[in-house]
Amino acid sequence: MKPQEIIEFIKNERIRTGLSQSRLAKESGLSRELIGKFELGKHSPKLSTVEKIGKALDLEIVVRRC
Repeated sequence: MKPQEIIEFIKNERIRTGLSQSRLAKESGLSRELIGKFELGKHSPKLSTVEKIGKALDLEIVVRRC
């Protein structure tokens, strides 16, 4: 997946699970502003950040070599 596709997937999962940006930020240990920047495409998250968000959304993040 491309970075923007990952962000879009995360956003869709956040919405699907009924979490606000603020709640996701609290659950992942990030700021709401940073979550918002990701979703607007103004900032790309590092892998470690994606892992934190994934854990907060109860997602397993798997990195594969293509």
